[in-house]
Amino acid sequence: MKKHFNLIVAINIAALMALIDLSAINIALPTLRTHFNLSVAEVSLILMATMFMSSASALTMGKMLGKFAPGKLLSAAFLVYGIATTLTAFVTQYYWMIPLRLVQGVAEAALYVTGPALIKNYIEPQYHQKEYGRWMMSTGIGICLGPLLGAVLIDVWGWPAVFLINLPLALAGMFFAFRLDKSISFTPQKGRFDVGGALYSFLFLGAIILFFNVMTKFGMQTRWLIPLAILALVFFVMFIRHEKRLSEPLLDLNLFKINNFRQANLGFFLFFVINVGGRFIHPFYFEETRSLSTTVSGVMMMIAPGVMLFVSLYIDKLERYFKTKQLVIGGNILLTLSMIMFAASSENTNPGFLITGLIILGISMGLYYPATTQAGMKSLPTGSHGMGSASISVSKSLGKLMGVLLFGMLFQFFFTLFFDSRVAEQALKSEAIQWVFLLAAMLSFLNTLYSTRLK
Repeated sequence: MKKHFNLIVAINIAALMALIDLSAINIALPTLRTHFNLSVAEVSLILMATMFMSSASALTMGKMLGKFAPGKLLSAAFLVYGIATTLTAFVTQYYWMIPLRLVQGVAEAALYVTGPALIKNYIEPQYHQKEYGRWMMSTGIGICLGPLLGAVLIDVWGWPAVFLINLPLALAGMFFAFRLDKSISFTPQKGRFDVGGALYSFLFLGAIILFFNVMTKFGMQTRWLIPLAILALVFFVMFIRHEKRLSEPLLDLNLFKINNFRQANLGFFLFFVINVGGRFIHPFYFEETRSLSTTVSGVMMMIAPGVMLFVSLYIDKLERYFKTKQLVIGGNILLTLSMIMFAASSENTNPGFLITGLIILGISMGLYYPATTQAGMKSLPTGSHGMGSASISVSKSLGKLMGVLLFGMLFQFFFTLFFDSRVAEQALKSEAIQWVFLLAAMLSFLNTLYSTRLK
Protein backbone atom coordinates (compact mmCIF):
# COMPACT_ATOMS: atom_id res chain seq x y z
CA MET A 1 0.00 0.00 0.00
CA LYS A 2 3.03 2.29 0.11
CA LYS A 3 2.56 3.28 -3.53
CA HIS A 4 -0.90 4.64 -2.65
CA PHE A 5 0.25 6.58 0.40
CA ASN A 6 -0.11 10.01 -1.25
CA LEU A 7 -3.56 9.14 -2.57
CA ILE A 8 -4.85 7.90 0.78
CA VAL A 9 -3.49 10.89 2.70
CA ALA A 10 -4.78 13.43 0.16
CA ILE A 11 -8.39 12.16 0.06
CA ASN A 12 -8.55 11.82 3.85
CA ILE A 13 -7.25 15.37 4.34
CA ALA A 14 -9.95 16.50 1.89
CA ALA A 15 -12.72 14.73 3.85
CA LEU A 16 -11.37 15.98 7.20
CA MET A 17 -11.11 19.58 5.99
CA ALA A 18 -14.60 19.68 4.46
CA LEU A 19 -16.30 18.42 7.63
CA ILE A 20 -14.23 20.58 10.00
CA ASP A 21 -15.23 23.62 7.98
CA LEU A 22 -18.92 22.70 8.02
CA SER A 23 -19.13 22.08 11.77
CA ALA A 24 -16.76 24.89 12.85
CA ILE A 25 -18.53 27.56 10.77
CA ASN A 26 -21.83 26.45 12.31
CA ILE A 27 -20.42 27.27 15.75
CA ALA A 28 -19.21 30.68 14.51
CA LEU A 29 -22.56 31.84 13.11
CA PRO A 30 -23.80 33.60 16.30
CA THR A 31 -20.49 35.50 16.56
CA LEU A 32 -20.60 36.44 12.87
CA ARG A 33 -24.19 37.58 13.22
CA THR A 34 -23.24 39.96 16.03
CA HIS A 35 -20.07 41.22 14.36
CA PHE A 36 -21.74 42.10 11.05
CA ASN A 37 -25.15 42.94 12.56
CA LEU A 38 -26.98 40.36 10.45
CA SER A 39 -30.34 38.64 10.59
CA VAL A 40 -30.53 34.87 11.12
CA ALA A 41 -31.40 34.39 7.44
CA GLU A 42 -28.44 36.50 6.33
CA VAL A 43 -25.85 34.82 8.53
CA SER A 44 -27.08 31.35 7.55
CA LEU A 45 -26.08 32.15 3.95
CA ILE A 46 -22.43 31.97 5.02
CA LEU A 47 -22.90 28.28 5.74
CA MET A 48 -25.48 27.54 3.05
CA ALA A 49 -23.50 29.17 0.20
CA THR A 50 -20.80 26.50 0.38
CA MET A 51 -23.30 23.66 0.87
CA PHE A 52 -25.37 24.93 -2.05
CA MET A 53 -22.46 25.20 -4.49
CA SER A 54 -20.90 21.93 -3.37
CA SER A 55 -24.12 20.00 -3.95
CA ALA A 56 -24.93 21.75 -7.22
CA SER A 57 -21.41 21.14 -8.60
CA ALA A 58 -21.06 17.51 -7.49
CA LEU A 59 -22.10 15.82 -10.74
CA THR A 60 -19.85 18.11 -12.77
CA MET A 61 -16.86 17.33 -10.56
CA GLY A 62 -17.59 13.62 -10.78
CA LYS A 63 -17.28 13.83 -14.55
CA MET A 64 -14.14 15.99 -14.31
CA LEU A 65 -12.47 13.10 -12.49
CA GLY A 66 -12.41 11.17 -15.72
CA LYS A 67 -11.06 14.10 -17.76
CA PHE A 68 -8.19 15.28 -15.56
CA ALA A 69 -5.47 13.44 -13.69
CA PRO A 70 -6.45 13.02 -10.01
CA GLY A 71 -3.35 14.82 -8.74
CA LYS A 72 -3.98 17.87 -10.89
CA LEU A 73 -7.69 18.01 -10.01
CA LEU A 74 -7.07 17.62 -6.28
CA SER A 75 -4.15 20.09 -6.29
CA ALA A 76 -6.29 22.72 -8.02
CA ALA A 77 -9.18 22.09 -5.63
CA PHE A 78 -6.96 22.37 -2.53
CA LEU A 79 -5.44 25.58 -3.93
CA VAL A 80 -8.80 27.23 -4.67
CA TYR A 81 -10.22 26.06 -1.33
CA GLY A 82 -7.26 27.42 0.61
CA ILE A 83 -7.28 30.80 -1.16
CA ALA A 84 -11.05 31.26 -0.76
CA THR A 85 -11.16 30.36 2.93
CA THR A 86 -8.09 32.50 3.74
CA LEU A 87 -9.51 35.55 1.97
CA THR A 88 -12.78 35.07 3.85
CA ALA A 89 -10.91 35.49 7.15
CA PHE A 90 -9.82 38.98 6.13
CA VAL A 91 -13.03 40.44 4.67
CA THR A 92 -14.45 43.52 6.35
CA GLN A 93 -17.85 43.49 4.63
CA TYR A 94 -20.39 40.68 4.82
CA TYR A 95 -21.29 40.83 1.13
CA TRP A 96 -17.76 39.70 0.17
CA MET A 97 -18.15 36.52 2.20
CA ILE A 98 -20.87 34.99 0.06
CA PRO A 99 -19.04 34.90 -3.32
CA LEU A 100 -15.92 33.57 -1.59
CA ARG A 101 -17.93 30.83 0.08
CA LEU A 102 -19.53 29.98 -3.27
CA VAL A 103 -16.10 29.55 -4.84
CA GLN A 104 -15.04 27.43 -1.89
CA GLY A 105 -18.11 25.24 -2.48
CA VAL A 106 -16.99 24.37 -6.01
CA ALA A 107 -13.59 23.28 -4.67
CA GLU A 108 -15.26 21.34 -1.86
CA ALA A 109 -17.32 19.39 -4.41
CA ALA A 110 -14.12 18.30 -6.17
CA LEU A 111 -12.45 17.33 -2.89
CA TYR A 112 -15.38 15.44 -1.35
CA VAL A 113 -16.65 13.61 -4.45
CA THR A 114 -13.23 12.25 -5.43
CA GLY A 115 -12.58 10.13 -2.31
CA PRO A 116 -14.75 7.02 -2.93
CA ALA A 117 -14.12 7.15 -6.70
CA LEU A 118 -10.33 7.22 -6.33
CA ILE A 119 -10.42 4.37 -3.83
CA LYS A 120 -12.40 2.28 -6.32
CA ASN A 121 -10.21 3.25 -9.28
CA TYR A 122 -6.72 2.86 -7.81
CA ILE A 123 -6.77 0.83 -4.59
CA GLU A 124 -6.63 -2.99 -4.76
CA PRO A 125 -10.12 -4.55 -4.24
CA GLN A 126 -9.16 -6.34 -1.02
CA TYR A 127 -8.43 -2.97 0.60
CA HIS A 128 -11.58 -1.11 -0.56
CA GLN A 129 -13.64 -1.66 2.57
CA LYS A 130 -10.73 -0.63 4.81
CA GLU A 131 -10.16 2.59 2.86
CA TYR A 132 -13.86 3.45 2.71
CA GLY A 133 -13.90 3.02 6.47
CA ARG A 134 -10.80 5.17 6.89
CA TRP A 135 -12.34 7.87 4.68
CA MET A 136 -15.53 7.84 6.76
CA MET A 137 -13.39 7.97 9.90
CA SER A 138 -11.86 11.22 8.61
CA THR A 139 -15.35 12.72 8.18
CA GLY A 140 -16.17 11.63 11.75
CA ILE A 141 -13.04 13.28 13.11
CA GLY A 142 -14.01 16.46 11.24
CA ILE A 143 -17.51 16.44 12.73
CA CYS A 144 -16.08 15.93 16.24
CA LEU A 145 -13.19 18.39 16.02
CA GLY A 146 -14.99 21.19 14.18
CA PRO A 147 -17.20 22.47 17.03
CA LEU A 148 -14.40 22.16 19.60
CA LEU A 149 -11.77 23.88 17.44
CA GLY A 150 -14.25 26.54 16.36
CA ALA A 151 -15.25 27.40 19.92
CA VAL A 152 -11.64 27.57 21.17
CA LEU A 153 -10.38 29.65 18.25
CA ILE A 154 -13.26 32.12 18.50
CA ASP A 155 -12.60 32.61 22.22
CA VAL A 156 -8.85 33.12 21.72
CA TRP A 157 -8.49 34.89 18.35
CA GLY A 158 -12.00 35.76 17.19
CA TRP A 159 -14.11 34.60 14.24
CA PRO A 160 -11.43 35.03 11.47
CA ALA A 161 -9.46 32.14 13.00
CA VAL A 162 -12.30 29.72 12.15
CA PHE A 163 -11.72 30.31 8.43
CA LEU A 164 -7.96 29.97 8.82
CA ILE A 165 -8.30 26.41 10.21
CA ASN A 166 -8.41 25.19 6.64
CA LEU A 167 -5.19 26.82 5.40
CA PRO A 168 -2.64 24.37 6.87
CA LEU A 169 -4.85 21.44 5.82
CA ALA A 170 -5.16 22.80 2.28
CA LEU A 171 -1.38 23.24 2.04
CA ALA A 172 -0.78 19.71 3.33
CA GLY A 173 -3.37 18.36 0.90
CA MET A 174 -1.69 20.16 -2.01
CA PHE A 175 1.66 18.64 -1.06
CA PHE A 176 0.37 15.07 -1.22
CA ALA A 177 -1.93 15.68 -4.21
CA PHE A 178 0.92 17.20 -6.22
CA ARG A 179 2.94 14.00 -5.72
CA LEU A 180 -0.02 11.76 -6.54
CA ASP A 181 0.24 11.48 -10.33
CA LYS A 182 3.78 10.08 -10.08
CA SER A 183 2.49 6.90 -8.41
CA ILE A 184 -0.61 6.11 -10.52
CA SER A 185 -1.42 5.57 -14.16
CA PHE A 186 -4.16 7.80 -15.61
CA THR A 187 -5.79 7.68 -19.03
CA PRO A 188 -8.24 10.53 -19.66
CA GLN A 189 -11.69 9.58 -20.92
CA LYS A 190 -12.33 10.46 -24.54
CA GLY A 191 -15.26 12.51 -25.80
CA ARG A 192 -16.53 16.02 -25.30
CA PHE A 193 -17.43 17.32 -21.87
CA ASP A 194 -21.20 17.53 -21.38
CA VAL A 195 -21.54 21.29 -20.86
CA GLY A 196 -25.32 21.25 -21.26
CA GLY A 197 -25.71 18.48 -18.69
CA ALA A 198 -23.46 20.36 -16.27
CA LEU A 199 -25.61 23.49 -16.69
CA TYR A 200 -28.96 21.72 -16.32
CA SER A 201 -27.79 19.66 -13.32
CA PHE A 202 -26.49 22.80 -11.64
CA LEU A 203 -29.77 24.64 -12.23
CA PHE A 204 -31.91 21.68 -11.10
CA LEU A 205 -29.92 20.95 -7.95
CA GLY A 206 -29.63 24.65 -7.18
CA ALA A 207 -33.40 25.13 -7.50
CA ILE A 208 -34.26 22.11 -5.35
CA ILE A 209 -31.76 23.10 -2.65
CA LEU A 210 -33.13 26.66 -2.61
CA PHE A 211 -36.66 25.21 -2.41
CA PHE A 212 -35.80 23.20 0.70
CA ASN A 213 -34.01 26.10 2.36
CA VAL A 214 -36.72 28.66 1.63
CA MET A 215 -39.33 26.27 3.01
CA THR A 216 -37.23 25.66 6.13
CA LYS A 217 -36.62 29.35 6.85
CA PHE A 218 -39.90 30.97 5.77
CA GLY A 219 -42.47 28.18 6.05
CA MET A 220 -45.06 26.81 3.65
CA GLN A 221 -46.83 30.12 3.07
CA THR A 222 -44.03 32.02 1.33
CA ARG A 223 -44.83 32.97 -2.28
CA TRP A 224 -41.43 31.73 -3.52
CA LEU A 225 -42.13 28.01 -3.01
CA ILE A 226 -44.30 27.36 -6.06
CA PRO A 227 -41.99 29.18 -8.54
CA LEU A 228 -38.96 27.34 -7.13
CA ALA A 229 -40.76 23.99 -7.33
CA ILE A 230 -41.75 24.65 -10.93
CA LEU A 231 -38.20 25.73 -11.82
CA ALA A 232 -36.73 22.61 -10.22
CA LEU A 233 -39.16 20.37 -12.12
CA VAL A 234 -38.49 22.12 -15.44
CA PHE A 235 -34.70 21.90 -15.05
CA PHE A 236 -34.97 18.26 -13.96
CA VAL A 237 -36.97 17.34 -17.08
CA MET A 238 -34.51 19.27 -19.27
CA PHE A 239 -31.57 17.48 -17.61
CA ILE A 240 -33.09 14.01 -18.13
CA ARG A 241 -34.01 14.69 -21.77
CA HIS A 242 -30.55 16.10 -22.46
CA GLU A 243 -28.70 13.19 -20.84
CA LYS A 244 -30.72 10.56 -22.71
CA ARG A 245 -29.65 12.01 -26.07
CA LEU A 246 -25.88 11.88 -25.40
CA SER A 247 -23.44 9.01 -25.76
CA GLU A 248 -21.10 10.63 -23.19
CA PRO A 249 -23.49 12.17 -20.63
CA LEU A 250 -22.62 13.90 -17.39
CA LEU A 251 -24.57 11.19 -15.54
CA ASP A 252 -25.28 7.90 -17.25
CA LEU A 253 -28.91 7.23 -16.30
CA ASN A 254 -28.45 3.55 -17.12
CA LEU A 255 -26.40 3.27 -13.91
CA PHE A 256 -29.67 3.40 -11.97
CA LYS A 257 -30.66 0.12 -13.59
CA ILE A 258 -27.90 -1.48 -11.50
CA ASN A 259 -29.62 -2.77 -8.37
CA ASN A 260 -26.92 -2.09 -5.78
CA PHE A 261 -26.12 1.39 -7.10
CA ARG A 262 -29.79 2.33 -7.06
CA GLN A 263 -30.14 0.86 -3.57
CA ALA A 264 -27.09 2.81 -2.34
CA ASN A 265 -28.45 6.13 -3.60
CA LEU A 266 -31.93 5.76 -2.12
CA GLY A 267 -30.56 4.11 1.01
CA PHE A 268 -28.12 6.96 1.68
CA PHE A 269 -30.87 9.51 1.03
CA LEU A 270 -33.19 7.90 3.61
CA PHE A 271 -30.41 7.26 6.14
CA PHE A 272 -29.33 10.90 5.97
CA VAL A 273 -32.94 12.13 6.26
CA ILE A 274 -33.27 10.16 9.50
CA ASN A 275 -29.80 10.72 10.97
CA VAL A 276 -29.32 14.40 10.08
CA GLY A 277 -32.93 15.17 10.97
CA GLY A 278 -32.31 13.55 14.35
CA ARG A 279 -29.11 15.58 14.86
CA PHE A 280 -31.15 18.70 14.11
CA ILE A 281 -33.72 17.85 16.81
CA HIS A 282 -31.33 16.57 19.50
CA PRO A 283 -29.98 19.96 20.69
CA PHE A 284 -33.55 21.16 21.29
CA TYR A 285 -34.21 18.04 23.35
CA PHE A 286 -31.00 18.34 25.35
CA GLU A 287 -31.21 22.09 26.01
CA GLU A 288 -34.93 22.89 26.05
CA THR A 289 -36.46 19.77 27.59
CA ARG A 290 -33.52 18.46 29.64
CA SER A 291 -32.19 21.96 30.51
CA LEU A 292 -28.62 20.91 29.73
CA SER A 293 -25.99 23.57 29.14
CA THR A 294 -24.76 24.28 25.61
CA THR A 295 -21.40 22.71 26.52
CA VAL A 296 -22.95 19.48 27.80
CA SER A 297 -25.25 19.38 24.79
CA GLY A 298 -22.22 19.74 22.51
CA VAL A 299 -20.47 16.86 24.28
CA MET A 300 -23.57 14.68 23.88
CA MET A 301 -23.67 15.53 20.17
CA MET A 302 -20.08 14.31 19.78
CA ILE A 303 -20.82 10.79 21.09
CA ALA A 304 -22.34 9.31 17.91
CA PRO A 305 -19.72 10.61 15.42
CA GLY A 306 -16.98 9.65 17.90
CA VAL A 307 -18.22 6.07 18.00
CA MET A 308 -18.69 6.12 14.23
CA LEU A 309 -15.06 6.96 13.51
CA PHE A 310 -13.89 4.11 15.77
CA VAL A 311 -16.20 1.53 14.13
CA SER A 312 -15.36 2.77 10.62
CA LEU A 313 -11.66 2.25 11.29
CA TYR A 314 -12.22 -1.48 11.86
CA ILE A 315 -14.91 -2.11 9.25
CA ASP A 316 -12.51 -4.22 7.15
CA LYS A 317 -12.07 -6.60 10.09
CA LEU A 318 -15.84 -6.93 10.48
CA GLU A 319 -16.04 -7.83 6.79
CA ARG A 320 -14.11 -11.02 7.56
CA TYR A 321 -17.14 -12.25 9.52
CA PHE A 322 -20.06 -10.49 7.82
CA LYS A 323 -21.04 -9.87 4.22
CA THR A 324 -21.42 -6.28 2.98
CA LYS A 325 -25.19 -6.75 2.75
CA GLN A 326 -25.32 -7.90 6.39
CA LEU A 327 -23.36 -4.83 7.52
CA VAL A 328 -25.76 -2.52 5.64
CA ILE A 329 -28.82 -4.22 7.13
CA GLY A 330 -27.20 -4.22 10.57
CA GLY A 331 -26.53 -0.49 10.32
CA ASN A 332 -30.18 0.13 9.46
CA ILE A 333 -31.44 -2.11 12.28
CA LEU A 334 -29.29 -0.25 14.82
CA LEU A 335 -30.46 3.11 13.43
CA THR A 336 -34.05 1.97 13.93
CA LEU A 337 -33.27 0.83 17.48
CA SER A 338 -31.65 4.18 18.34
CA MET A 339 -34.70 6.07 17.01
CA ILE A 340 -36.98 3.87 19.14
CA MET A 341 -34.86 4.62 22.21
CA PHE A 342 -35.04 8.38 21.52
CA ALA A 343 -38.81 8.08 21.02
CA ALA A 344 -39.04 6.44 24.44
CA SER A 345 -37.04 9.25 26.10
CA SER A 346 -38.76 12.02 28.04
CA GLU A 347 -37.53 14.99 30.05
CA ASN A 348 -36.93 12.61 33.00
CA THR A 349 -35.18 9.75 31.20
CA ASN A 350 -31.98 8.41 32.77
CA PRO A 351 -28.91 9.98 31.06
CA GLY A 352 -27.36 6.53 30.71
CA PHE A 353 -30.27 5.46 28.51
CA LEU A 354 -29.71 8.47 26.23
CA ILE A 355 -25.97 7.87 26.01
CA THR A 356 -26.61 4.21 25.11
CA GLY A 357 -28.93 5.35 22.31
CA LEU A 358 -26.26 7.71 20.99
CA ILE A 359 -23.63 4.94 21.10
CA ILE A 360 -25.94 2.64 19.13
CA LEU A 361 -26.51 5.46 16.63
CA GLY A 362 -22.74 5.85 16.23
CA ILE A 363 -22.30 2.11 15.62
CA SER A 364 -25.05 2.19 13.00
CA MET A 365 -23.29 5.06 11.19
CA GLY A 366 -19.93 3.30 11.37
CA LEU A 367 -21.40 0.15 9.82
CA TYR A 368 -23.72 1.70 7.26
CA TYR A 369 -21.61 4.43 5.65
CA PRO A 370 -18.58 2.41 4.46
CA ALA A 371 -20.57 -0.77 3.74
CA THR A 372 -23.18 1.01 1.60
CA THR A 373 -20.46 2.96 -0.20
CA GLN A 374 -18.72 -0.34 -0.94
CA ALA A 375 -21.96 -1.94 -2.20
CA GLY A 376 -22.77 0.98 -4.49
CA MET A 377 -19.31 1.67 -5.89
CA LYS A 378 -18.41 -2.00 -6.41
CA SER A 379 -21.42 -2.49 -8.66
CA LEU A 380 -20.37 0.20 -11.16
CA PRO A 381 -18.69 -0.53 -14.49
CA THR A 382 -15.20 0.75 -15.25
CA GLY A 383 -15.04 4.45 -16.09
CA SER A 384 -18.19 5.43 -14.22
CA HIS A 385 -16.92 5.68 -10.65
CA GLY A 386 -16.55 9.46 -10.73
CA MET A 387 -20.16 10.06 -11.70
CA GLY A 388 -21.27 7.29 -9.35
CA SER A 389 -19.50 8.86 -6.40
CA ALA A 390 -20.99 12.23 -7.35
CA SER A 391 -24.49 10.77 -7.52
CA ILE A 392 -24.17 9.28 -4.04
CA SER A 393 -22.83 12.61 -2.76
CA VAL A 394 -25.90 14.39 -4.16
CA SER A 395 -28.19 11.80 -2.52
CA LYS A 396 -26.55 12.52 0.83
CA SER A 397 -26.86 16.29 0.39
CA LEU A 398 -30.55 16.11 -0.51
CA GLY A 399 -31.08 13.77 2.45
CA LYS A 400 -29.49 16.30 4.81
CA LEU A 401 -31.71 19.11 3.57
CA MET A 402 -34.85 16.99 3.60
CA GLY A 403 -34.06 15.70 7.10
CA VAL A 404 -33.78 19.17 8.62
CA LEU A 405 -36.92 20.31 6.80
CA LEU A 406 -39.02 17.24 7.62
CA PHE A 407 -38.02 16.91 11.28
CA GLY A 408 -38.47 20.64 11.87
CA MET A 409 -41.94 20.61 10.32
CA LEU A 410 -42.96 17.48 12.24
CA PHE A 411 -41.79 18.95 15.53
CA GLN A 412 -43.80 22.13 14.93
CA PHE A 413 -46.85 20.09 13.87
CA PHE A 414 -46.85 17.86 16.95
CA PHE A 415 -46.09 20.75 19.30
CA THR A 416 -49.10 22.66 17.93
CA LEU A 417 -51.27 19.51 17.98
CA PHE A 418 -50.56 18.74 21.64
CA PHE A 419 -50.48 22.34 22.86
CA ASP A 420 -52.31 22.84 26.15
CA SER A 421 -51.83 25.97 28.23
CA ARG A 422 -52.26 23.87 31.39
CA VAL A 423 -49.23 21.73 30.55
CA ALA A 424 -45.65 22.91 30.97
CA GLU A 425 -43.97 23.86 27.69
CA GLN A 426 -41.03 21.62 28.54
CA ALA A 427 -43.31 18.56 28.70
CA LEU A 428 -45.06 19.53 25.45
CA LYS A 429 -41.76 19.79 23.60
CA SER A 430 -40.67 16.44 24.99
CA GLU A 431 -43.86 14.75 23.75
CA ALA A 432 -43.56 16.37 20.32
CA ILE A 433 -39.95 15.19 20.00
CA GLN A 434 -40.98 11.67 21.02
CA TRP A 435 -43.49 11.51 18.17
CA VAL A 436 -40.94 12.84 15.70
CA PHE A 437 -38.49 10.09 16.62
CA LEU A 438 -41.27 7.47 16.50
CA LEU A 439 -41.96 8.41 12.87
CA ALA A 440 -38.19 8.39 12.24
CA ALA A 441 -38.06 4.83 13.60
CA MET A 442 -40.84 3.81 11.21
CA LEU A 443 -39.01 5.36 8.25
CA SER A 444 -35.78 3.66 9.33
CA PHE A 445 -37.61 0.32 9.53
CA LEU A 446 -38.79 0.80 5.93
CA ASN A 447 -35.21 1.56 4.88
CA THR A 448 -34.12 -1.64 6.65
CA LEU A 449 -36.62 -3.66 4.63
CA TYR A 450 -35.47 -1.90 1.46
CA SER A 451 -31.82 -2.73 2.19
CA THR A 452 -32.63 -6.47 2.15
CA ARG A 453 -32.88 -6.13 -1.65
CA LEU A 454 -29.12 -5.59 -1.92
CA LYS A 455 -27.31 -8.32 -3.80
